[in-house]
Amino acid sequence: MERFEYTVTPADEGLTLGRLARQRLGASAALLRQLKWVEDGIWLDGQPVFVNVLPRAGQVISLAGGREKSSENILPQQGPVEIAYEDELMLIADKPGGQPVHPSRGHEKDTLANYVAGLFESRGQPFVFRAINRLDRGTSGLLCIAKTKYSASLLGKALHEGRIRREYCALCVGRPQPPDGTVDLPLGHREGYGIQRCVDPNGQPAVTHYRTLLSDGRVSLLRLRLETGRTHQIRVHMAHLGHPLVGDFMYGEELPGFDRVALHSALLRVELPDRTVELHSPPPPCFGRFLDLSALPEGAMQGDLP
Repeated sequence: MERFEYTVTPADEGLTLGRLARQRLGASAALLRQLKWVEDGIWLDGQPVFVNVLPRAGQVISLAGGREKSSENILPQQGPVEIAYEDELMLIADKPGGQPVHPSRGHEKDTLANYVAGLFESRGQPFVFRAINRLDRGTSGLLCIAKTKYSASLLGKALHEGRIRREYCALCVGRPQPPDGTVDLPLGHREGYGIQRCVDPNGQPAVTHYRTLLSDGRVSLLRLRLETGRTHQIRVHMAHLGHPLVGDFMYGEELPGFDRVALHSALLRVELPDRTVELHSPPPPCFGRFLDLSALPEGAMQGDLP
């Protein structure tokens, strides 16, 4: 079982192990409660302890990674997984558009979760699938997957605190005016329309920043950054501006021969206490059906959006 360790400093003395585990190792209170019942779950200098002990400088706090039995509801399948990055905490996949992330009716064996489970089965490792950021079936690009219960807690906290930066590129209909801007409109369920969302003054806060990178007036390539991660946020915000995403059957118009929404997870930056991982994925070739991607200015996806 993997373990994650922290060496106590003189400045830490007087703090309980539980508090240090939360502040220095990023463990959630829920994870610590679970580890209390795991053999060798919480150690101090190699000995099992309770979270209320007061460690001394130089002692080593060690938490079990929390790897369990494999997900019982996900059938491991051999299939392609494009790995953009992997370490002991996370696997970041570059998902193709049109592939579901989780199994559902009609897609019990052909999802990203099935193929990742199959990858770990081939390695002889049990695996529970935990996606940290969400991507719709039609959305392609970078998706972060926690490898253990501990790393799921660590990465979930980073997402909640805004230390996981998510940027997208998308094709929208028309040319937004102004070409760069921020959409700050709350979103809620559209009554009677299943999973559809809509702008709702009483909904949850939702903020999307966008920049136009390329346009021929008919279609525009956008770069977008999320401050919040509401369901269908980019799709609803752009449709509300009068510029729905290309191929968006739910908020715009379905296109014959283009069976996805033109949305791509292009940048993922994960900031953890001991590392920062930043990955980029270029717009998929299918976007070139609508715009000449070779005309995209060099460095257009670099630098920070507001």
